[in-house]
Amino acid sequence: MAALLAILMFALFITLDWALSRRRERREAEAAQTLPATPVADPALEAEPELEPVFVAGYEMPERLHYHRGHTWVRLTGPDTAVVGVDDFGRRLLGTAHAIELPEEGDYVFQGGQGARIQTTGRAADLVAPIAGEVVARNEELEDEPELVTKDPYRRGWLYRLRSPHLAMHVRNLLSGSLARRWMEDARERLDHNLMAMSGSVLADGGEPAQDFGDHVEFEDWKGLVEGFLLTQGYERAAS
Repeated sequence: MAALLAILMFALFITLDWALSRRRERREAEAAQTLPATPVADPALEAEPELEPVFVAGYEMPERLHYHRGHTWVRLTGPDTAVVGVDDFGRRLLGTAHAIELPEEGDYVFQGGQGARIQTTGRAADLVAPIAGEVVARNEELEDEPELVTKDPYRRGWLYRLRSPHLAMHVRNLLSGSLARRWMEDARERLDHNLMAMSGSVLADGGEPAQDFGDHVEFEDWKGLVEGFLLTQGYERAAS
């Protein structure tokens, strides 16, 4: 009887192990399907992708991207590489960019850690890195034209490219699809409540936030917005 019970328990353990292995393999296969089949090798080609203009709550939000809650985005370019940038909401909050500080090639950035610094009129703020990885390319155009970040954030204004062997795992922590849309709608509602107490010049005609509303917010108010929406305390007054 004891021998039969031992055999049954062994069979149960084998069955559970097989089921867990199958489940793990299925999850890995689903994650791999989110990556493009053909990687883009030339960073110059990554600068101007064909992104269909989609707007959510008044902000451009291309559907092919994955979004960090700190208002940075990721575009997958291969099984272990991705391009990073700031979203439309984030670039409006920052204001017009005058200078960009990017990590150097070979640097390693951590998901949620400092990924870049953007200087605007009289102030500067950090952007969080949406994923972790090694920096393998920087957008050198931004050295001469930093305003591209705020004029064309999803195309010519991209920041840098990362390589990570754990890219699929990091992307699972980001937002896309309906979750991303609901998050942006909530961000817009929160922003409106904040701006109602500030200068009227922050709002354009019709109650819409101005394209560069960050330039028109007093520094102390701006700090609160940066902490609440960009999820960073890396900010300071800077030379104009």
